[in-house]
Amino acid sequence: MSTEVSGMDRIMFGDNQFFGVNHMSEEKARAQAMRFRDTESIIDVLDVAYDVGIRTFMCTTHDRIAEVAKHTAAHPERYEGFKYHPGMPYAHKYANMVGELGIVETLKTVTPGGLVETLVRGAKSTMSRDV
Repeated sequence: MSTEVSGMDRIMFGDNQFFGVNHMSEEKARAQAMRFRDTESIIDVLDVAYDVGIRTFMCTTHDRIAEVAKHTAAHPERYEGFKYHPGMPYAHKYANMVGELGIVETLKTVTPGGLVETLVRGAKSTMSRDV
């Protein structure tokens, strides 16, 4: 049985638990943040998900996702067919900021290292096709 419907996987694995996000319980969120405080513990869980057939990882722009991406890129034979689906967290937050500050001021506020550096990094990533 296929796990893909119209180009989108029916089952995706998300990253909330890795960064202490649990919308039902603050206590569980704290416990999860402690459990996944190192990248290796995240990779261990992703390996289990991969081994049972889940090939899509929906993730945010959290800094530690870059470490996970480097790991999967360094082991292409282990993660054949593994896909990342990045999500933009708190889209309404950014929309509200644009409404209050304008586009340019919002970009200045949310881009680490400055707008020009972010644009240069984005261009490099696009050219090298590096997530």
